[in-house]
Amino acid sequence: MSRYISPVLYILLMLVGCVAFISIAGVRIGVFEPLTGFSMLRKSVFASLFLSFLAVLSLGLCRKEKNLASQRFFFLVLIVSLVYSTMWIGFYLQRSGLPQINDITTDTDSPPAYLNVNFIRKYNENNLSYNPEWAAIQHKYYPEVLPVYTSKSKDFVYSVVTDLIESRGWEVVAKYSQAGIVEATARTPIFGFRDDVVIRITQIEPDKVQVDMRSCSRTGRGDYGVNAQRIESFMSDLTGSLTRSSMPNVNSVR
Repeated sequence: MSRYISPVLYILLMLVGCVAFISIAGVRIGVFEPLTGFSMLRKSVFASLFLSFLAVLSLGLCRKEKNLASQRFFFLVLIVSLVYSTMWIGFYLQRSGLPQINDITTDTDSPPAYLNVNFIRKYNENNLSYNPEWAAIQHKYYPEVLPVYTSKSKDFVYSVVTDLIESRGWEVVAKYSQAGIVEATARTPIFGFRDDVVIRITQIEPDKVQVDMRSCSRTGRGDYGVNAQRIESFMSDLTGSLTRSSMPNVNSVR
């Protein structure tokens, strides 16, 4: 019986692998939208779980056969399918406790406003109007999303911000140097979901500049914490760049 089951399991394993690859590669090269790719990947996880069940069933049915090669193959299929499915299920469970919000900002009282992004979003994508009810939720789950304050000049901070945006490979939508505003579009690393970012640089005192950032997903009710992580990472790098620029040059003090 094992010689009939082995080819079936092999074909199913290859199909699961192909669906997983196509779901990600298809999005990255623009064949279909991220939501379609995400749906395909989810189906591949269910298929992988079913394949794990078939592998266990095959081991039970063929346990009396003295075919070690087939039993090892069944065990291999079981391990591969379980690792693949548990990896994605673990990722989902890890983030399932996060709130269903998709718009994060360092200033929940007066969030940076999108200007040009309004013209590139489609009618069926998320609205750019900030929901004030999300402010309390954000403060509870993402308390580290905070603005950056610096004594550097507004123009200097603006140049550092634009350099950081370019280094991340974000697509710049618009720049308003006099107003201290930059709009850009970032993409998530796996499925390439597009999230729009706006950064606002404000002179709040003669020797004090405040940098605020907002990141909003184009699709999906929740963002699995991606927008908050993006802001925290960017602000951390910005703080580091501004701090390094304040340090004296070693050669200049010799």
